[in-house]
Amino acid sequence: MSELLSFNPFAYEMHEDPYPTYARLREEAPCYHNKEMGFWALSRFDDVLEGYRDWENFTSTRGIALEEVGRGSAPSMIGMDPPRQTKLRKLIVSAFNPKRVGALEPRVRALTTGFLDQLVEEGECDLIERFAALLPSDVISTLLGVPQEDHSSLRIWTETMMHREDGVSAIPPAANEASGNLLRYFAGLIKAKRKQPAEDLVSALTGAELDGRRLEDSEILGFCFLLISGGNETTEKLIANTIHQLSRHPDQRSEIISDPSKIPGAIEESLRFRSPTQYMVRATTRDVERHGLTIPEGDRVLLSIGAANHDPRRFEDPGRFDINRVMSQHLAFGFGVHFCLGARLARLEARVAMEEIHKRLPDYEVDESGVSVVHAGNVAGLATLPIRFTPSGPVGEG
Repeated sequence: MSELLSFNPFAYEMHEDPYPTYARLREEAPCYHNKEMGFWALSRFDDVLEGYRDWENFTSTRGIALEEVGRGSAPSMIGMDPPRQTKLRKLIVSAFNPKRVGALEPRVRALTTGFLDQLVEEGECDLIERFAALLPSDVISTLLGVPQEDHSSLRIWTETMMHREDGVSAIPPAANEASGNLLRYFAGLIKAKRKQPAEDLVSALTGAELDGRRLEDSEILGFCFLLISGGNETTEKLIANTIHQLSRHPDQRSEIISDPSKIPGAIEESLRFRSPTQYMVRATTRDVERHGLTIPEGDRVLLSIGAANHDPRRFEDPGRFDINRVMSQHLAFGFGVHFCLGARLARLEARVAMEEIHKRLPDYEVDESGVSVVHAGNVAGLATLPIRFTPSGPVGEG
């Protein structure tokens, strides 16, 4: 007799390896109900895609996480539906269009080179601590107009805000405190930018109008929370997850070293294979039928991105990491009205990181005994990634 199927996204064993449970969910309970925790879960690709597409029946307005909202938080467009969400999104979508993001590449490459210069002579490091956590943090903080000396504090607060305890959905006190620190910091930054605007996103938002009025501080705070959390944690995990998988598949790593044009494909496969965001939550606005079961109006529904991106109905041999995989679509960045605004920027940062790492540290080896995973709500990835490599000199040195 098979073990009773139980799905708790906060259980640490799920953070280590969720895929056996995902496989059982897709096959045994594609519309799963966790009565104790009070949520349903959809795990097949088509069901998750439809959950994202159909915002009228699967609303974001009742929270997009399973956790209770912490004391330190701000209303964000990610927790809204059209038409209000559409109006707010238009205010910042231009900052992430192809031209604006493309113009950031020299800055991203300079940051990447600078961080690598600080570690190439050492022959070993924790790649997350010394690189993967730093690059996305600096990029998004600079876009927002955060002074360089504050980047480290924001990164630490963001990491702490995401941490969860084993099997428990309640937000830990330290996470609430970190969220409050971010709230207070950005409230002060917004006030400073209103008095003395500069060429940055927060300054632009202080002058933006919605329905004939200036944005309120709380609305700008929502943008800041969304961008700093999405821009930091998920891109960091994408970079680290990709390096980890390439280290486990040296033949594929050799392919991208000899042919860097394959790097974008490696990034897309990494996004599918180990999606940094594992799920989002919606609530039903009416009774919804799925797989012979009725999800009552008002119930929470977990849309499992991680399970959908391993659905064999959509992906051939989904448990195989393959940078040459041909696929039309994955759900790592969501879909529809809430498709990730920063997807283009995340892909740029990951591409530049892969290009420079494989130029500068081509023979890196991961010390698997020191690899550990993060314990966050819906974010999946590594907390530590120790690597060894042949030492070299900074750029410009022979």
